[in-house]
Amino acid sequence: MLIMEPLKPTNSMAAATASQIVMLHKAIGAHLKAVCFPTSVFLTNKRGYPTLAKSHQVLFTEALKRIGRTVRILIEGAPKHNITAGDGMGSTKCLPYLQYIRHIRQRPECVAALDTEEANLESGYLDSLQRPLQPLKDHLEFSMYETFEKDPVKYAKYQEACHMALLDGMSSMKPDAASPKMITIAVAGAGRGPLVMRAIKAFKSLNADPAAVVLRVFAVEKNPSAVVYLQSMAQHNDDWKGIVTVVHTDARKLTLRQLGGRKIDIVVSELLGSFGDNELSPECLDPLLASECCKPSTISIPMQYSTFVAPVSSVRLHTDARQQAQVPHEGAQTLGLQRAMETSYVVRTHAASQTHPEQVCWNFQHPAKETSMERAVSLDFAPDATFAAAAGSGYGALDPAIASIVSQIPAGSGGAVTLHGLLGSFTAVLYASKDRYCELSIAPHRFSEKMFSWFPIYFPFREPLHVPSGCNVGVKMWRKTADGRVWYEWCAKVHKHGETLAVTPIHNPKGRSSDVSL
Repeated sequence: MLIMEPLKPTNSMAAATASQIVMLHKAIGAHLKAVCFPTSVFLTNKRGYPTLAKSHQVLFTEALKRIGRTVRILIEGAPKHNITAGDGMGSTKCLPYLQYIRHIRQRPECVAALDTEEANLESGYLDSLQRPLQPLKDHLEFSMYETFEKDPVKYAKYQEACHMALLDGMSSMKPDAASPKMITIAVAGAGRGPLVMRAIKAFKSLNADPAAVVLRVFAVEKNPSAVVYLQSMAQHNDDWKGIVTVVHTDARKLTLRQLGGRKIDIVVSELLGSFGDNELSPECLDPLLASECCKPSTISIPMQYSTFVAPVSSVRLHTDARQQAQVPHEGAQTLGLQRAMETSYVVRTHAASQTHPEQVCWNFQHPAKETSMERAVSLDFAPDATFAAAAGSGYGALDPAIASIVSQIPAGSGGAVTLHGLLGSFTAVLYASKDRYCELSIAPHRFSEKMFSWFPIYFPFREPLHVPSGCNVGVKMWRKTADGRVWYEWCAKVHKHGETLAVTPIHNPKGRSSDVSL
């Protein structure tokens, strides 16, 4: 519980407010459940009603924005304000204090964080650990497709990228009076067709002359139930008729014969996971782009994606990861503690605090410039007096207001923190050329606002890692592949001036606890 205390005179109120924001940020990672306001902390406004000092207003507003859906607010102590009898004080005489708290809750910044449609949609996912999808092993259910298709940003970005690619492609075409040029798009992993629809919309927005250029789209999908839906769309949707051909196959096994001998100009896919490559986008796209179905000039949307990682403090996530040990594994025995703590989880972080700015791990490009799918990285996170408070829980865009406030903290005044794992995210460049650029991202420093198709991925530490003040955190991560499997390994250490103070073991060595099947 966080108890608001009366302000003490200080030479720098800005520095004091900054320190309080950082304290709140760390407290949320320690699973803050309640904020208590003693009545003595309230000031009096011109009308005689209770109010809070500006710094307390800032602190409480930030608490509401971060954990307002789960935190409890307590008013404690005897009333210090004498309100006239007609205004009502409640049986405890503390009603005016509660009314003021409710007034702050209705501020636009709180409403924007807590009461939007996006906030309502994600409320059921807060701090709920989910194992990443196995898209090559399992078929998605329709309910999962429906959830993805509600994203207002992702498909608009894909349409924008398709539009850019088509513009550049058509500008390089040589006119042919004898017959129209044909642009061939393949949607790899078409699902129920949202990318097919967006590709068609992008083409129609060009207002191209049908006598000069025509579009052909191949919807490639391996899920039998989704294929039936796609075939129905191709037969009955007026926008799809004569344009879309459904191909029931794994995109890695697509043949030129299935395309009617037409080579692909643009490959569009939404195979990205929360860590960029964790749903095996490289393993799916690289064989397709290197096959007979594609040209040397074939464009991939996305063109490249980079993964990021940052330390995270979250008692809640760590506790929930340990509780996964009791969950049945594939319908048989329970998962067990080792597997539970060596498995990565997709999670909408809430009661969590990213403690350092995220750093890039690795990237993949399409078409590929290197043959190996394996990656390794060694990162070092320097002490940060602000504890990356502007990054909040690690999900969402950096908060510029908080960044400005905590910048007042003197360097070297950070204090200690306890880490419970790592948070992974990604940034994807959907399309880029000399004059055009389109990306989407869940990394806080470039977050795509209002997009909710992906949550961060959590890599737990087996045991919490204590980081004393002024210490660096070293992180190593590996992406490995063998025997039809892909997995991640990770570890961390705390060091200062060349001396190692604490280390974690390497988690998930040889993919013994978790992997993704090819």
